[in-house]
Amino acid sequence: MQYRSISDLHRAIVNGLHMLPRDIDLVVGIPRSGLLAANMLGLVANLPMTDLDSFVEGRVYSFGATKNTATFRGASDVRKVLVLDDSINTGGAMRQAKAKLLACESPAQFVFAAVYGLGDRVEGVDFIFEVVEQPRLFQWNFMHHGLLSKACVDIDGVLCLDPTEAENDDGPTYDSFLRNARALHKPTRFIAYLVTSRLEKYRSLTETWLRTNAIDYGKLVMLDLPTATERRRRGIHAGFKGAFYRQSDAEIFIESSLRQATEIASISNKPVLCTETHQMVLPTPLRSLFRMRIPFDAFAFLKRAQAMPEELRYTIADAQNRAKSRTLVTWLGPTPDGFVDAIESVRRICVAKNEYPIIVLSEFHQELMSQADTPVEFIPQVRHLPSLSAGQYQDYARRRHDLMLRKWAISREITLGLGFEEFLAEQLS
Repeated sequence: MQYRSISDLHRAIVNGLHMLPRDIDLVVGIPRSGLLAANMLGLVANLPMTDLDSFVEGRVYSFGATKNTATFRGASDVRKVLVLDDSINTGGAMRQAKAKLLACESPAQFVFAAVYGLGDRVEGVDFIFEVVEQPRLFQWNFMHHGLLSKACVDIDGVLCLDPTEAENDDGPTYDSFLRNARALHKPTRFIAYLVTSRLEKYRSLTETWLRTNAIDYGKLVMLDLPTATERRRRGIHAGFKGAFYRQSDAEIFIESSLRQATEIASISNKPVLCTETHQMVLPTPLRSLFRMRIPFDAFAFLKRAQAMPEELRYTIADAQNRAKSRTLVTWLGPTPDGFVDAIESVRRICVAKNEYPIIVLSEFHQELMSQADTPVEFIPQVRHLPSLSAGQYQDYARRRHDLMLRKWAISREITLGLGFEEFLAEQLS
């Protein structure tokens, strides 16, 4: 899945300027998204711009004193015009633009270009700045793309603004938020699945808001837990979304949080579009052997560390190591051949970056656990604790994992193998 953001568009335009003739007088954008590209190129190259219909009618947009307008005062004065679209697929929009320009009988010379194309040569187009093959999405059209019919889409942070901390009280204030949430990215296409960590008890309010905002969707998937406190305690936002996405026929997930997007991609082994950073998060090619998920939510750990009594935090004796940021390197679940080498490679990278690594395993491994310069933690599997019920094991594993994170004051996590929630689900299955 190819994705280009607005910042990518700007970069492609700057990189493509050298292709264009230097005597262009005016940039004409093909509506609608071609106007974004035309305005951006006009600003970069200090040229006036207008839209296609305005040019045909003899009008040019107003411009400031800094624009290069020495050669003309209106559309009838231009000698060379760049006609620009953001992308070209079948070429239909470009052909329609040419027909309009031919009909207006302008004496100007026209140069036709697109920022993105399926190849570097397209019939009827003089310049393609960058080749981007299908399937592809752009920041300016992802909510109007047919791919939504094969998508999972988050609600908070995507379709509407996230609730503030004050609004997120799991009570009357949150009810008001659900009724009156400010729409953010409004889709114009049918969405296959809305997948949210909102609680099931808020289904009716959520459905009302979706109807009010004319959002067309197939299925609404919500988290079935009693309270927001329980949801936060379990910390399964991304795990819940990733598990549904993995078993669904959806081809893309649109998620607001980069941290969650990274975990969803890893769990599902499918691409995730993150609207927080406007990047496509892809699962690593070596997921079965070496799956790394970063960045880590250091702020969440910091809050938990602050709640931990000082005497329970682990203090590293060596002052130099104590000053380093601490990185958790985890390998939970099945351990294929080569996993020791993978962990050792990551450990060396952490050391080279002046980080202090802590390794976490769910299998006893003498070679790793005997390394004096690298602490190794252990999270037992169900088979190690046969006397515990499933509920007791789950509570124990969560407490042990939470204590481990807090006592080491972790600032970054690198996950190899299974994530903790995946590991726990596998143990309880």
